[in-house]
Amino acid sequence: MTALAPAAASAVRTDLQQLQGVWTSVAGPREARLLVAGHRFTFEFTDGDLYMGTLAVTPGRMDMHIEEGPAKHAGLVTRCLYSLDGGVLRWCPGKPGSDRRPVEFPSVDDPKHLSLVFRKVTRRK
Repeated sequence: MTALAPAAASAVRTDLQQLQGVWTSVAGPREARLLVAGHRFTFEFTDGDLYMGTLAVTPGRMDMHIEEGPAKHAGLVTRCLYSLDGGVLRWCPGKPGSDRRPVEFPSVDDPKHLSLVFRKVTRRK
């Protein structure tokens, strides 16, 4: 009797699996680094702001619960829009504490929105 081949879907990495690791911004109004480990994140803006917490991901949507960060944002959830394309992540948050999520990606040059593009940092072998 032959062994059954694993389902094709099991070979596809989930978005959460693809998000694991370190990301650095390559476009947008603020330079930042994002670290994702399991369901935890650390988001560091190079100008000093640091956010840490947990995240929940469904395709195209990311909810970030801010556990640590600037006092006005700590304890709030930010509803984000994201898109993954290989080693590139587009990300745009809604206002912390609001139930509203962006419905489309604004330009990275739009001063009304924080829209960032990240590239995944690859490990050196």
